[in-house]
Amino acid sequence: MNLRQAEHLLAVYEEGSVSQAANRLGISQPAISQTIQMAEREIGMSIFRRGPHGRALTYAGEKYLATARQLIALEGSLDRELRELRGESQGKLRIGISVTRAMFLLPQVLPSFLERHQGVELELVEAGTSDLDFLLLDGRVDLAFLLSVEKIHPDLEYITLCQDRLLLIAGADTAIARSRAPGDTINIQEARDEAFISLLPGHGVRSLQDRIFYDNRMSPRILMETSSPEVARRLAIVCGAVTLFPETLMPPEASNSSPAGVWFRVGGNHYLRDFFLCYPKNTFLPQYMQDFIAATRDYFRERYTRAIPD
Repeated sequence: MNLRQAEHLLAVYEEGSVSQAANRLGISQPAISQTIQMAEREIGMSIFRRGPHGRALTYAGEKYLATARQLIALEGSLDRELRELRGESQGKLRIGISVTRAMFLLPQVLPSFLERHQGVELELVEAGTSDLDFLLLDGRVDLAFLLSVEKIHPDLEYITLCQDRLLLIAGADTAIARSRAPGDTINIQEARDEAFISLLPGHGVRSLQDRIFYDNRMSPRILMETSSPEVARRLAIVCGAVTLFPETLMPPEASNSSPAGVWFRVGGNHYLRDFFLCYPKNTFLPQYMQDFIAATRDYFRERYTRAIPD
């Protein structure tokens, strides 16, 4: 039995005749008769018998029509589910993001998104920035946050969210914290005599730090190294040191008037890095993915002066 047979036979039973069923379905009577004959050949028994008020079901026909109703109901349920999916009320969104960025960015974006899309299942794939474009191209994530890519991949779409500026985080008892107002834009030369907490080689911030030191002919003392920008930030504050820190990783609740530490903007537009939200080209974006992208852009517009407009 297929869906077409089920619909035809149920119409004959409900209308009581082939002609009325044909009118209801908008098809020819021979087409209905052919469907009946085909179904009866398949089961080897008659489905209808003639009764005083038109066609009636045989015992085999009753069993057949019960299954037909189930098939039609199942098709209707599937159709509703597909309409819901097309309406984007359900689905799965796989987001590629670094651990530190997930810690501070996603709590700002996800609550309002999930309130609108309660049927969407989220999967976070946490990886380093250098690995995220490969995950996109390999189909293991739907969207990924990328920072300052060296080469634009032709198979990816790049939505520029903002330009990420480096901040200098300083403990309150450092010379620069005592001499400059919190939030000032500084020349990195002003911190040449401070002890730095640095990220390990291979990290994007470390590469940019090495470039800044080279450009400014600086060889500051490295107090210690870590793989985590957030660890570096916290240690700089409590150890009387400084560290270079991406502005987009700064916790929203972080205050620049805390007695424990302050931050400054590092001058020089050539040290800005583009921050992207990416997805594979020629990909259909369900409404919930479009809404996530829009919510992310809205957040960056509200928080960062260097956010990129639509």
